[in-house]
Amino acid sequence: MSAVTCGQPLSLSQMPADQVVRLAGLTDEQLAVSLDPLPDCVPVVIRCRLPSTPSPSGFVDDVLERLESVALDLFPAWLPDAEAITTSSDFDRRVVRELAHRRAGGSEHFGPFLADMAEAAVSGVTPVRGYGPEVRAIGLARIIAHSYHRAGVVLLVGPVERSSSLDEQRQVALACEWLVSHGAIGVWLTPGALPLVDRYPTWQLSVPGFVASLSAKLTAEPPPEVDYPALAGRPHPASAAEQTLERCLAQCEWAAGRTWNQEYVSHALAPPIRADLMWSDERCVVEIDGPDHRGSLKYAADRRRDNGLTLDGFAVLRFTNDEIIDDPRRVLDVIERLLATKRNCEGTQL
Repeated sequence: MSAVTCGQPLSLSQMPADQVVRLAGLTDEQLAVSLDPLPDCVPVVIRCRLPSTPSPSGFVDDVLERLESVALDLFPAWLPDAEAITTSSDFDRRVVRELAHRRAGGSEHFGPFLADMAEAAVSGVTPVRGYGPEVRAIGLARIIAHSYHRAGVVLLVGPVERSSSLDEQRQVALACEWLVSHGAIGVWLTPGALPLVDRYPTWQLSVPGFVASLSAKLTAEPPPEVDYPALAGRPHPASAAEQTLERCLAQCEWAAGRTWNQEYVSHALAPPIRADLMWSDERCVVEIDGPDHRGSLKYAADRRRDNGLTLDGFAVLRFTNDEIIDDPRRVLDVIERLLATKRNCEGTQL
């Protein structure tokens, strides 16, 4: 067993982000609820299931490819001046490279790497990979951290789906240690990850009050291969449902005033809520539920959020991913009717 470094349970904001540590005290589902929205002073936490790779270098390459995909999804959050670039023409590719070099000139970014990533994001092609793994790891960590205005990035590593030998787990452990020492990426091991490797300290997490009040009796859907937080003000890059709904809403004049993935706090003692989609003037919220919402803890958290919003005068609509993908017109009709009712009753103007 790993030694417990702290006698008293600590919060997520007190977890070290510059080493490999094992987390205890929270189940995987409790941890997922605790990280949504991402608490203050916590690095960007990217959940990643362990790949089946034969060597530390293979594991590192796999992780870097996943982080690269996340960084491309987050564009242009890490290069705001490129917001207006919408084509992959030679001219726009030259422009975005120039913007990236300017951004790097006043920051810790490595200009050539940032420019290559920006061009890849605009053109939709695989980025240049002529850089060593250390340059890629540090560069990707900076891009992702700056997208969220956070100080760093942590990889939240869960258990493998199959049993693995001590030697295989040691190989993965070496890769995790490399990410910390050479890539400036912290690694947090969830309960059940690398159980045969006992050289990492265990940090006991305290259960947030709002999470402790929720009961969980069922098992949630398994997490995706890579899971990362939503960006404030944008539909989640990895959510096809959010992206589809935004494309539809962008064509509707009545949908003006919407905001995506913003935090809402009812009062000083209430836990923050991240609303998928909100019309704050009309006090309307739309929540989009993926498969992870079928777990009883997430379901209970959703009810807590809905009740709190309702008490504050919000009307809350919930749709599943499938509803939005399969029948977006019906979803738009329901949202439009709710907004029209609220505007007529309260005299809210666009």
